[in-house]
Amino acid sequence: MNDAPIISVRGLRKTFDEGLIVALAGADLEVQRGEFVAIVGPSGCGKSTLLHLIAALDRPDEGSVTVNGHDLVGGRKLDHVRAIDIGLIFQLHNLLPTLTASENVQVPMFETGRGARERRRRASELLALVGLEGKDDSRPTELSGGERQRVAIARALANDPAILLADEPTGSLDSVAGARVLDLLERLRSERGLTIVMVTHDMNVASRADRIVHMLDGRVVRSEVVDKPVGARAGG
Repeated sequence: MNDAPIISVRGLRKTFDEGLIVALAGADLEVQRGEFVAIVGPSGCGKSTLLHLIAALDRPDEGSVTVNGHDLVGGRKLDHVRAIDIGLIFQLHNLLPTLTASENVQVPMFETGRGARERRRRASELLALVGLEGKDDSRPTELSGGERQRVAIARALANDPAILLADEPTGSLDSVAGARVLDLLERLRSERGLTIVMVTHDMNVASRADRIVHMLDGRVVRSEVVDKPVGARAGG
């Protein structure tokens, strides 16, 4: 059994505007396999920057990032890591408006060489998984905000990643649609053993996680386990 953290961040520093803006000032974080972690903190504290570096969307100025055994600082083929190991969910669903729900879900699969029939079959399965049976041919404009976000989650699952990274996934949704998205994330973690790291400004949303990581001024300043009722945790 592999007991090593699935995500390990050490001494992460990142600046912008030629060093004038310090986004991360030595951030450290470990996430265990199968854990659901929420990252919270005031605007500008570095939480989204940290998530983007874990997602291999950018490189740090200093420090190390290891994700599912991959060195994201010294390593190459980061496109492959993003495509296979990590699923990304954003506040804005980022669906392509001219594509159907099925076609949007299929986009990441082009990295895997799946044939057209296999892509369509898997997209249909994933849409059903997120409660969107029969919506394969619907375009984003024909879906509600909550439905569009569920298509985005199905897309994030396209290549069966070990990790889901979510940046304010409920931020653009009303409370009912947001709760449904969180219910779905918890179910996916429970049923599939996914590791989930979620950035949020909402402590009610954060309380759905196993652990809340607090950031301030570019650093992780404390971490607390969420006290849930017996049986509320996945697998409980």
